[in-house]
Amino acid sequence: MPPKLYSFNTTVPIPDHAEVLDLPTDGISDSPTTLPKGILPNGGYKTTSLRGLSFSAPYLHDGGVAVRAGSLRVDSDGRFTVVDPSGLGLTGTLSQALTADAASSLRALVDRKLRALVVKANQANPALVRSNLDGTGHDFYVDRQAGFDSRQQTDLINFLLALDEDPGSF
Repeated sequence: MPPKLYSFNTTVPIPDHAEVLDLPTDGISDSPTTLPKGILPNGGYKTTSLRGLSFSAPYLHDGGVAVRAGSLRVDSDGRFTVVDPSGLGLTGTLSQALTADAASSLRALVDRKLRALVVKANQANPALVRSNLDGTGHDFYVDRQAGFDSRQQTDLINFLLALDEDPGSF
């Protein structure tokens, strides 16, 4: 079936009559198992592109890693402080028809302490729990516990947000 996307102002959990948009498929293979070869004999799953991450928050398989703009304060060394806990998770973003901030949401994706706060916020909402939308997922982090300092974490986030159709322009 053709790929679809809910409109960007759709709240979570998804209402019954949410607006559904067609996704452009120019340049995308018709086969869902074209990439990557080598994992399975006939290919594997396609994953979402890293290009355009600044437009695709929230993140993770369930879209549960979301942080509203202004909820974090990031200092010049890349260290962050949660200044508005009400902006964490889907409860503080899409559930209120508010957009998730890409940089803050990516930080929650790669920082285990911030992710734990996002998951806690999501799990406090029974509707999200029923829908399995909590933001848990992989255990791969770019944080102090994994051996990365806050500047390296910020550099990764900035790099990911800079990816576009011309990655050779860095």
